[in-house]
Amino acid sequence: MLNAYFMGPGGSHYVVLEMAIAFAEKGYDVYVDSITTKSRRDLEKFAEFFGINHSELEGINVGKPPNKPLLTINASGDVLSGSGDVLYLHYPSLLDCKVYYPGLSGISQLLGNMYSFINTALFPLIKNRIKLYIANSKFTASFLREVFSIDSIIVNPPVNLDDVLDKPVLDFAERDRRVLVVARISPEKHPERAVYLAYLLRKHRIHTILVGVLSSRNKPLYDELVNMATKLNIDDYFEIKTNVSRRELVELYRTSLLYVHVTPREHFGISIVEAMAAGTPVILPRDSGSWIDIALENSRIALPYCDLKEARCHVLALQNNPELWRILSVSGRLRALELDRRNFRKKIFEVVKPLIKS
Repeated sequence: MLNAYFMGPGGSHYVVLEMAIAFAEKGYDVYVDSITTKSRRDLEKFAEFFGINHSELEGINVGKPPNKPLLTINASGDVLSGSGDVLYLHYPSLLDCKVYYPGLSGISQLLGNMYSFINTALFPLIKNRIKLYIANSKFTASFLREVFSIDSIIVNPPVNLDDVLDKPVLDFAERDRRVLVVARISPEKHPERAVYLAYLLRKHRIHTILVGVLSSRNKPLYDELVNMATKLNIDDYFEIKTNVSRRELVELYRTSLLYVHVTPREHFGISIVEAMAAGTPVILPRDSGSWIDIALENSRIALPYCDLKEARCHVLALQNNPELWRILSVSGRLRALELDRRNFRKKIFEVVKPLIKS
């Protein structure tokens, strides 16, 4: 949550919302106690951002509960947010930040190192209080097991597909000749890789659009991306859209020919699943949890790449092969349905329920 406080809304906010809904649906009074959620209106704004109806927030309160809770869940994914009976890890935040966010430099690397150091230092103090560890992916779980000898249960993050599935899938010929990239405008997400990808695709007259949340703290990075695009002379083939509405994002998923995920070693990747649900073929990094947990290491679900030049090759291959495009479109959409948020709610409740009874 602290990362989201500085960088803007992200997956941790969404996990909190869906986790809260999961228990509220079962009749429990749920309290969301977060540095970023201080009022009912804050809660509603996050729900709107992620496409969740206000009616689904019934039974969810904001702030600390008046009495000792039956169970406390740290759903933010880091130790800095406090202890809990259950810790849901979005990524291996207890390790050196270069392990899970490679390539950080300057002030970003310094802050990342401080973040990891404090998390690691505090972890022994709360480790014995944690009754259950939940990891968002095999990628994260493997680090916990190898480095800390901690066994965790894997529950993939929720993905809201309702508004994506409401509209029909557009066929190959109905799509814009455009590559979509979704990544928060933040150093650890490496949005500059979208600029380099656009440069590689320019000579093939393929447009690239980068869509992402932008906070005021990352305005210098945004300016740097714009300057990079100008220096590379790709302004006619590259566009950045920030803080778009949910409706516009869904439409971009539907109308883009392809989706390319540029963040290396991403632990999961909610935007990947959303794109797949729209029937948009996905190209993603091989060294990531998304290849393992979302694509199931199956190149009929998504195409993996090792570097951006290989990603370019995949883009060109799919652009020139409608049949291959359709295979990935259909199989990707079917896989996305398995990761719908309602499945997350069922799984998270079943996993945590024994602790409530005890």
